[in-house]
Parts: sequence; structure tokens; C-alpha cells
Amino acid sequence: MSIFDFAVAYELSIVNSYFKKQEEHLVTFKSENTRTQIDYFLMRANSRKLSKDCKVIPSECLTTQHRLLVMDVEIRSAIRSKRTVWVFRIKWWNPTVENVTKLYQKVKAEGTWRLERDINKIWEAMIECIRRSARKILGVSMTVKGAWWWSEEMKEKVKMKEEKYRF
Repeated sequence: MSIFDFAVAYELSIVNSYFKKQEEHLVTFKSENTRTQIDYFLMRANSRKLSKDCKVIPSECLTTQHRLLVMDVEIRSAIRSKRTVWVFRIKWWNPTVENVTKLYQKVKAEGTWRLERDINKIWEAMIECIRRSARKILGVSMTVKGAWWWSEEMKEKVKMKEEKYRF
């Protein structure tokens, strides 16, 4: 089976054949009067756009007659940018008397946790009720996780963005 038949059977591309090179940059085996191309890089056909260059380095010999074949490949997964992680916090600080009264009345009105018998379920229901009520009455602030190292200019831009997306 030839290298071409193998590549076709497994939907591979022979990367060496995509780049125009001088003969010196194609020959992988060189003897006295024999010069042949015996090494190939094979890639999946749908990924061949990732290869940027493929050549033989004439000055680098693996053995006395065999030359080094090199391929430059772009790895896209390393190029992805990191996603911003937003942290939502309930504004527990500086409560007003009016907000505390509203929060107390809302939690008291929604106090459905008294109906449960399991203490863990009561506790979870109470926590969820308090948090839900506090989000509505006190509000929520958005901050970016790991923002302690930001410059003042960056902090101002984030503050402007937070004001635009206030709950």
C-alpha cells in the first residue's frame, strides 16, 4: 500500500505536498547520489488549515544521511481568551431602616419553612427565603472575580458597566 492510498483511506492529508519548497528543503534522505523524500507528515484533512509550514532543515541531520522534517502547527485551543467570571453579591452593607423593615415583613410573610419537620430542610428553606427577599429589597452588586489587581481606570470602567446593568 502506498502512502497516498493510506492517506485517502483514512481521510488524511500529506502536509509536505501543500508547500512549495526548493529541492533541498524536500529531501529527507540524502546519500552519495541518492536524494529521496521518505518522511511525511499526515494530518486529518479537515485540520490541514492548522499547518502553517512544513520543511526539511538541511543543516540538521538525525543520522549521517537522514535529515530533520519540521512542521509548524497553530494550536487554536491555546488562543482562546479566558471568560470573565462575575460574582453577584447581595448589598448587605449600609441598610436603611425602611429596607430592614421591608425585609423583615417579607421574610415573615414568606415563612413557609415552619411546615417542614426535617431541620435541614427548614434551614435550607429559611436561607433561600432570606436570600431571595434580600436580593429584591437590598439589591445585588456585580463584581469580577480576581479584580483586586486592576488599575483605577479599569475599576472606573467596571463601575460604569455595573451602573448600566443595575438590577
